[in-house]
Amino acid sequence: MAEPVVFAGLLVCTLLMAWRWGGRDERIAASALLAGALLTPFVQHRGFAGPEAGIVLVDFLLFLVLAAIALRARSFWPLWAAGFQLGALAVHLAAAYMPTMLPAAYAATLIIWSYPVVAAVLLGAWFEGRAARRTGSRRAQ
Repeated sequence: MAEPVVFAGLLVCTLLMAWRWGGRDERIAASALLAGALLTPFVQHRGFAGPEAGIVLVDFLLFLVLAAIALRARSFWPLWAAGFQLGALAVHLAAAYMPTMLPAAYAATLIIWSYPVVAAVLLGAWFEGRAARRTGSRRAQ
């Protein structure tokens, strides 16, 4: 039961850092992560016994947000975040093609992919804040 607490702590740190030191891209990405984390329990219905359509939709929408940021950003972190999120979508695809996938493996693999997505946004906010502190300004991006 420690895993949800660790993820929640990392997400809160990411949100705080993004809203304190990040630019517009970091704030949008962190808010999208929060929205996805809050929506996911409400759209899960099958106990990971097969592809979770609601979670696929949430993950796909998060990927679209991160990819849109990556396409116009000057920073490199959004590309990493979108790429890691694409890995999560690949897990859903694997679950669709492997009906014998164990529910615990499906859920655990999705959880594993969520950490680097959050870490990429966290590092992006940290680097943005560091750059802003160095120049004495806050870029709006």
